[in-house]
Amino acid sequence: MYIGRFAPTPSGPLHFGSLVTAIASFLDTKSNGGKWLVKIDDIDQPRVIKGADINILNSLERLHLYWDMPVVYQSQRIKEYQNQLERLKKLNMTYSCKCSRKDIFDSSITGVDSFIYTGICREKKIEFSDQLAHRVKVNSKLITVKDFIQGLVKQDLSKDIGDFIIKRSDGLFAYQFTVVVDNYLDNVSNIVRGSDLIESTHRQVYLHQLLNFDIPEFCHIPVATKLQKKISKSHGDEIIIKGNEMAIWLKCLVFLNQPMEKFSTSMSLEEIIHKAILCWDKRLIKPLRTIEIGDSIHT
Repeated sequence: MYIGRFAPTPSGPLHFGSLVTAIASFLDTKSNGGKWLVKIDDIDQPRVIKGADINILNSLERLHLYWDMPVVYQSQRIKEYQNQLERLKKLNMTYSCKCSRKDIFDSSITGVDSFIYTGICREKKIEFSDQLAHRVKVNSKLITVKDFIQGLVKQDLSKDIGDFIIKRSDGLFAYQFTVVVDNYLDNVSNIVRGSDLIESTHRQVYLHQLLNFDIPEFCHIPVATKLQKKISKSHGDEIIIKGNEMAIWLKCLVFLNQPMEKFSTSMSLEEIIHKAILCWDKRLIKPLRTIEIGDSIHT
């Protein structure tokens, strides 16, 4: 069965870019007769803002983006993440790392995502500790991801990333690891998200392979920008949802390059959503990394 998901971080209210992702994921799921779930990515507790999850869920409901299964919180899955980490330990695929940021900076070169870790601690056989970071061992095998929009995207983790962290020295599990375990637990078959995350996909595919999990199909949509900057919560790009539900839906459909001649402002929100599901065609989405949206419905 097709199972899609939207996974917001509760670090603030939704913005236009996150709403585009939610709507694209929702439409792709519903057009395939699947189930759509919402997962709250609250594993990074220092970033979590109290009440942001409720704000996000209320916003989705206002836009009639209704989920088909109970909402999942990563913070409720710590035990399962630890179980999967223990599996990797038994496979001898992870090790403790006590490198400081300065150690890494002094010995590394810049890769596709910050610095490439050169494996300083790989052979030191440091005893595992909750006060140390845990890294997963990578190899030089080329990983190829067939993305529906972006096409074939290849990456050699050993050259582009290096052994990467799956549990931090502060005890928090890393996003790259938790999202893989979540995909397994939720039986996610299809992932629709922003193209700013495409460089992390290969690490997730690699972990799926190590843990013998089914690998979802990927679809990375363009990233929305405003004044040539990615729209984000940190830039204060909040969007006013109440009273603008139809306008937001139509603006998102325009952004996703859907056939707008099928829609009109005289339609109700329910009619727009029903028509959007029937007419959904992700082949029309242009494989650009960013799209400038200009003015939007912001505070």
